[in-house]
Amino acid sequence: MSRQREKGTVEDRLSLDVRALRRRGVLVVGGRGTWQWVRSGKQAGQVCFEVVAADCLRLRYRIATETGAELKDYRVTIVRTPCYLGGSRAWFLCPCCSRRVALLYLRDLFACRQCHRLNYASQQASKASAALDRSLLLRRAVGANEGPLMLGADWIERPKGMHRQKFAARLEQIKKADARAMDAYRAVLERS
Repeated sequence: MSRQREKGTVEDRLSLDVRALRRRGVLVVGGRGTWQWVRSGKQAGQVCFEVVAADCLRLRYRIATETGAELKDYRVTIVRTPCYLGGSRAWFLCPCCSRRVALLYLRDLFACRQCHRLNYASQQASKASAALDRSLLLRRAVGANEGPLMLGADWIERPKGMHRQKFAARLEQIKKADARAMDAYRAVLERS
């Protein structure tokens, strides 16, 4: 039960990751290729890229518009920062604000999440949803897949091999998360 979305989320956008490009070995002069996104088994988007200089990546792609399709062709600057033990780390400079980022997100143009006013889905979750998600995460860590309404925290059995002290600490965390979730849902019910 999350509240009305205030902003778009990064999970809804297609993103270009400089770290993934580096892992593929294409961040060298003359490196080129196609980056594709697949959602639900269907191609959601595609961008052609080419490294035209050590510090410049050229992006080419089409976006759908009301009048048809528009071809986008522009360059994104790549900067490198030295790593402590040698080597360097590559970053994109956002074409809009020149912020150093690892991920660029697509709307009409690839830009950082601040320029597109994006946040994470977890930031838009209600208090009740966040508390329930936390409870379910802690429950899975001890091998219980049921939620607080199906299985009370006192009925969770200690997994084989888990120390009693660690299990007791996890159980306390689960109880606190369950209490926060129930309080948040109770407040929702009282308001309606």
